[in-house]
Amino acid sequence: MIAPVRAAGDRLGDVADRLGDPVLRRLAVGCALTAIASAVGALLLHHQLTLRVDVESVFVTDVVLGSVWPMAGVAVLWHQPRNRCGWLLVATGLISVYLLLGQYSVWDKKVSPLPLAGLADWVSMFGFVVYFFVVPLLPLIFPDGHFASRLERILGKTVIALATAAMCARMLVPGRADVDAAVENPIQIDALFPLNYVTLVCSFLCLGVATPLAVIATIRRTRHSVGVQRAQLQWFMVGGIVLASGLLVALLVGESDVGNTAFVAALLAPPLAVVAAVMRYRLRDAEFALSRSIVLVVVVGLVAAGGGLLLWQIDPELAGSRAGVALVVVCVLGAFVVRAGLQRLIDDWWFPQLRGARTLAPKISAAVSLASEPRGALSDLILALQTELRLPYVAFEGVVRVGEGLRPDRVIVIEAVALGRRVGQLEVAPRRAGEEFTGDERQLLEQSAAHAAMMAYAASLVTETENSRARIVAAREEERRRLRNDLHDGVGPALAGIALQMDALAASLRKGGDDADAEQAKTIRNRVRDAVGQVRAVSHGLRPPVLDQLGLAQALQQLVDGLGSIDGVVQCDDLFDLPAAAEVATYVIAAEAVTNVVRHSAASRVRIDVERDEVHLELRVSDNGRGMPPRPTPGVGLTSMRQRAAEVGGRVEHLGAAGGGTVVRLILPMKPVPAQGEAAHL
Repeated sequence: MIAPVRAAGDRLGDVADRLGDPVLRRLAVGCALTAIASAVGALLLHHQLTLRVDVESVFVTDVVLGSVWPMAGVAVLWHQPRNRCGWLLVATGLISVYLLLGQYSVWDKKVSPLPLAGLADWVSMFGFVVYFFVVPLLPLIFPDGHFASRLERILGKTVIALATAAMCARMLVPGRADVDAAVENPIQIDALFPLNYVTLVCSFLCLGVATPLAVIATIRRTRHSVGVQRAQLQWFMVGGIVLASGLLVALLVGESDVGNTAFVAALLAPPLAVVAAVMRYRLRDAEFALSRSIVLVVVVGLVAAGGGLLLWQIDPELAGSRAGVALVVVCVLGAFVVRAGLQRLIDDWWFPQLRGARTLAPKISAAVSLASEPRGALSDLILALQTELRLPYVAFEGVVRVGEGLRPDRVIVIEAVALGRRVGQLEVAPRRAGEEFTGDERQLLEQSAAHAAMMAYAASLVTETENSRARIVAAREEERRRLRNDLHDGVGPALAGIALQMDALAASLRKGGDDADAEQAKTIRNRVRDAVGQVRAVSHGLRPPVLDQLGLAQALQQLVDGLGSIDGVVQCDDLFDLPAAAEVATYVIAAEAVTNVVRHSAASRVRIDVERDEVHLELRVSDNGRGMPPRPTPGVGLTSMRQRAAEVGGRVEHLGAAGGGTVVRLILPMKPVPAQGEAAHL
């Protein structure tokens, strides 16, 4: 069934292409003017009938639907000539033709015979079926004139089939028309009377089943839509809510001027909402209007239901009395008491981003006040933006980089400026493709970008300070290695040679009988030997001597050799030509970690792994001992390891090992830290 309908739609599209937009606009205007003229003619003819005979009243709903709705369709089609929603609205003008032909038939039956009255009688039997098409189909194809899903397409085709069946049944069924009891179907075949049941069932399925399903589908599409389409659907729902509210008021007050006015106003709401939405006026307060409309309907419903239930339970005769009015006033006051909570509930369910906007400021304050360092505060801010506003991707790109989520192809960029300097940009992805942020959300994001800029600026200063310290430590360790080599290979051997020469001189003087000078030479020799010891001590203090004697790999192996009952294993990559600072930090931290294993872990095995590449060096000291407590208290050893790593721009982590035990993990940078002039400019 769907394929033929699609083919018919394609043929209609081809016809529209051949006609062109100007012709389509003129055709829409002509249809609307015909509808208005028919409505005016029906009213004038009805007025003349009332002066002559008794006739049934014309339904105001038919007049409004047949005249105002086509005008709304023209407004839509003037901007979008191929929008099927506009043509569906224009099609409601057939109601005006139905009204005119109905009054024509009444004149023929009650005043004087008219030509072609039989045709008018026949159309009066089924003209109202336009309702069965328009009411359920308009929510299904709004706003672009197409079905959004396969299920909605199936529902739409079912509506068309049911409405067509109802129309065909009314064409053939014997009986009287709705416009007046005097008007009957010219096709009087009594055997077709059961077709009345077909009309009844089809009308119920179209209006009582398909229409609520179409409303549910519209609500679902609104929640999942984005951008312009979401704004359009929200305005359409505002019109639907006003329609429902007007119908409710009309039912409550009954046949009266207030009820009729409410009914007419209710019928005007949907076409006005369609015009405002489809013409893309993009009113920014659509969410505000829809949210307040939903709450208003719920509050009115609660007041009506609560007041009616109380009056029925207490005394129905109180209705209209002062006590009854006072009871209704109490219900109204109670409704206003719960309105704020109800509004918050509706906003949280339908508009979660509004809730996020309210709760984001405290999150930002917490991020600033509770973070231990600026980069952590920036990370907390980015995470708060993503979670509170429900954004798929948020990132700060600049002097530091922090992000949450996967970056899509399209992001919204907001400049981040701190102290008059551009430090980066805040990148934000809309919730769905094609969606735009509201003015309030945009302002909130700009404020967040300003906060992020200050945090990033502070983080860059902290990073530069840490880099400066790392450069100083690296230069210090290189200088220490050079000094130790100079002392070990130059000053030390020279002093040792002098001591040997003084020893030889003392022996020569003693052999010549010059004992006094020999003792003096011996004293000088001893002082030189003391100087050699002091030079050796200074040399050893500048840098662990085992690093120069054995190298880092063998020095690490020496740490785990001879641990008694603890088996030690060392696995290293090529550690040749390491920076002095990295070499010393790796050895010292590994030594401290092995010492902790021996003293505290009760382990039977310890393993040292060292891996390096062009960017990082990673040291892991793992054991199979009792492990660390969940929240260890940092002692001198843990603190010194972290400080030693931080000095050279690295970090130390204490982790739990798989199967038990502890892993001490050291990460050190291998590339030299950029100097001040090479750092990112702020």
